[in-house]
Amino acid sequence: MKNIIALIIVLSMLLIACTSPQPIYVSGVYLGVAEGYHSNLTVEVVTDEYAITSIEIIEEDETPIIAEIVYEEIPRAVIKANSTNIDVVAGATYTSETLLAAIEDGLLKARLVVDTPEGATSEEER
Repeated sequence: MKNIIALIIVLSMLLIACTSPQPIYVSGVYLGVAEGYHSNLTVEVVTDEYAITSIEIIEEDETPIIAEIVYEEIPRAVIKANSTNIDVVAGATYTSETLLAAIEDGLLKARLVVDTPEGATSEEER
């Protein structure tokens, strides 16, 4: 019985591992903008079909001593997580949230639009 359970677990893991990943983005370069303390913050977000590959701050006017660590840490964490759902930099919450909002603005433009069944009314039905 234990052998059968072990075999089922191994086969399940193999089935999951063999499933090809679904694209989430349209490959390209996208600009994202969010309102900061002093002016808009603009980023360039580069994606391939499956991941965020780079993030560059194009235009900003935040307080340098605070922004420096945010501009170093946040893009790296977003790329690693392939998501903007990450922790902000302690002591620089507003600047972190502004940068994340600009990145998310760029990613909204990059995300694939998935066709939904006609008449779908909720996320579960889509």
